[in-house]
Amino acid sequence: MVRNVSSNTHRQFTRNTGNSNLGHFQGRKITLASERSDERASIERCHPSIYLNMKKISRLFLIAVFTFSIASCAQNNVSSEKNARIALLDASAFKDAMAKAQDKQIIDVRTPEEFNSGYIDGARNFNIYDRDFEQKLNSLDKTKPVFVYCKGGGRSADASDKMKSLGFSEVYDMKGGIMAWGNQDLPVTSSAPKTADLFFRKDYDALIEQNLPVLIDYYATWCAPCKKMEPILDKLSKEFEGKLLIKRVNVDEAKALVKELQIQNIPVITTHKAGKEIEHVNGFQSEEQMRAMINELLH
Repeated sequence: MVRNVSSNTHRQFTRNTGNSNLGHFQGRKITLASERSDERASIERCHPSIYLNMKKISRLFLIAVFTFSIASCAQNNVSSEKNARIALLDASAFKDAMAKAQDKQIIDVRTPEEFNSGYIDGARNFNIYDRDFEQKLNSLDKTKPVFVYCKGGGRSADASDKMKSLGFSEVYDMKGGIMAWGNQDLPVTSSAPKTADLFFRKDYDALIEQNLPVLIDYYATWCAPCKKMEPILDKLSKEFEGKLLIKRVNVDEAKALVKELQIQNIPVITTHKAGKEIEHVNGFQSEEQMRAMINELLH
């Protein structure tokens, strides 16, 4: 009987002791948290500069961690782009590189209408203006060489940059586009009847032999920079009427002349006086730049 009482007493004592210790530790945790809070309040009250410095250090640590994470992601992207091989080749080198490449992918980034007028054999048409252009690029094998071209080189340059950002390992861009290809008498495949030229060498000769100085703009309806320059040229044409003749020549309507004059990378602006070419510039020209050219031509 004594043993049973003793045993029960022992179990009760153990439970009571356990509960007592648990309460003690919980109370201690609350006490420590309260003490830390009191310490922070004391530091803030008695040493505000130290408290502010502690907060600044904490913020700087968090900023440093965040910055490091962003930098690591950016570095990964840069490394991916650095591994990409982007080569700008003239038409002949482009042709030779295609002949040597295995598993090549040839991409024409012009509009379907342009593509049907003449394209490199084996090329696929991915119109750069289509909304699903990037999706089409992603359908290609990024580990195999891609050969890209357009009409004059502008759109293919944009496409090359896009492919670089998408992680393509080997991209070849044709300088001067298919205009340069045609100027080298390299073969094209066409699924549309050829359109007749409307502007010929005799028209060109008659134009530059005018008594007035002449500015010629070689353009195309599909060329975005050409479209931006059109209102500028219209404005200048009216302003300098009687002093200067401004003529716009559509390269798709003067194919033989464009080939003969080696016009590529449109837009192209040339100026002429007394039958002689004075200046020849490629790419978009602002109103200020064209005014400078005109002022030089007239003086």
